[in-house]
Amino acid sequence: MGLIQNISRGALSFRADVSGTPAAWDDYWYSKLGFSSAAGIRVDADSAKRIATVQACVGIKSKNVGMMPCKIFTEAPDGSKRMVPHHPVFDVLYSRPNSQQTAFEFKQMMQAHVELRGNAYAEIKEGPRGPVDQLIPMHPDRVHVERLIPSGKLRYRYDDPLTHETRNLMQEEVFHLRNFSDDGSVGQSTVAMAVDSFGVALAQQDYVARFLKNDARPPIVFEGAAFKTKQQEEDFLGSWQKRHTAANRGKSGLLPPGITAKVLGITPNDQQLLDSRKFSRIEICSIFGVPPHLIGETEKTATYASVEQFNIMYAVHCVMPMLVMWEQAIQRDLLTSSNYFAKFSMAALLRGDTASRYAAYHTAIGDGWLCQDEARALEDMNPIPGGYGRKYWRPANWISLDQNPVQPQLAAQTAANDTEDPNEGDTGAVDAAKADAIVVRGHLQALAAGVADRCVRKEVAMLRKMVERGATDYDVEEFYASQREFVAQAFNLDAEGAVPIRQTYYDRAGEICGLLALGDKGAAYEYIDLLAARESLRLAEIAVKGVTA
Repeated sequence: MGLIQNISRGALSFRADVSGTPAAWDDYWYSKLGFSSAAGIRVDADSAKRIATVQACVGIKSKNVGMMPCKIFTEAPDGSKRMVPHHPVFDVLYSRPNSQQTAFEFKQMMQAHVELRGNAYAEIKEGPRGPVDQLIPMHPDRVHVERLIPSGKLRYRYDDPLTHETRNLMQEEVFHLRNFSDDGSVGQSTVAMAVDSFGVALAQQDYVARFLKNDARPPIVFEGAAFKTKQQEEDFLGSWQKRHTAANRGKSGLLPPGITAKVLGITPNDQQLLDSRKFSRIEICSIFGVPPHLIGETEKTATYASVEQFNIMYAVHCVMPMLVMWEQAIQRDLLTSSNYFAKFSMAALLRGDTASRYAAYHTAIGDGWLCQDEARALEDMNPIPGGYGRKYWRPANWISLDQNPVQPQLAAQTAANDTEDPNEGDTGAVDAAKADAIVVRGHLQALAAGVADRCVRKEVAMLRKMVERGATDYDVEEFYASQREFVAQAFNLDAEGAVPIRQTYYDRAGEICGLLALGDKGAAYEYIDLLAARESLRLAEIAVKGVTA
């Protein structure tokens, strides 16, 4: 008996025939048949996936959400946030939401459900990791949401495909993501809200498929035929079909006297089918908030120069709202304490090219709001040994109005004078002279730092351009010849004072020429970034070298 049941159960899992028509016992007949569109085609979430643009838009959004790491944080007393890797929900969201899916697979699937069906559900199960040990996805088509009276809480009726039973789950047992909602209970399906746009796209796609199935030829009728019997007419049509179908497609034919062939219908070109299909693709992209160039649809508004701004716009206006939806749903359904919150990192999506990232790190470190170890962490690099990378820096010429740049030096000098032997005589005039020299030197260093920074920015900008276009040794040498004169004039250096500058630029030109000869642009950019970080201070020291205390 068990064998017969197994065979029957296996047989019922197949369609009735190979054409795809559902069997009489198939669940298809008990599921929703979609939404009627103005184009005459019924559209549901599954049929919408037949549209390549829908597949691309849903795919790119769900994959981008899936690749964003989600971590649990808490707010410290000083207002800063601190990651909490030991929180039980951290491991669930970051690495393993259930025993069968990775975090990427789970987030990708849930986001795809939201995009196509308006809702995504996962049953919350307890286990070794705590009250939230596993998140078991539930297909939205098998979930019905009810609002209980008078409590107003939600109850989820779920048709479990494993047990073939209907189970009732309370609001505390379900992790629920909603798209735009009218009643606050369930989200609305994008397919339902834009059913006519999807219906038109499907109608165009089906028309093209039928057109190509007919060898991309419109139907033909024959005029002027004067057959005496019905049999002669059928023989002629049968002979024509036989000679111009299957392996004989495309071959020439011969018509009897008096009969002419006429093509019915209009060509896709006459219907401007290609333009209308392009419009449908752009329209669907706008529905999902995806820039058309991300799915391969080239348009005049997206150029090589503007594509980076389009990507930023996509990240801010399309992906970020989805991540906020996730974060707040996690806060509502999975975190029992308001002291903790979930946060997605968008660093991977906003990651620029190497030169742009390094330039941004240089600015952030130079302005003092990022240390070297933090920048290295963003590049998946280990901290600098010895803790040297944890220091924060700022330019020496950036000071507040109420701060004297030589106050620390004067304080140190005063402390040294206080320790001197008072019996050595009157040294007041000497101390005053030293203090004046320190003040003068401090002001000169502050002034020189600003000039040096301007010189280095000019040098770094020109070097980047030369590396990008693959400049020759002659170009590099010519630039440094002019740079030597520029720096000497900026610091008002005489011939003797310009000697160190001349030697430095000679050596540097050789380094740059060597890197360009190797064709290693990455190493060249690293060398330039290192130069930008260190050269300003060195130039300032050379400028004030002749000033003594």
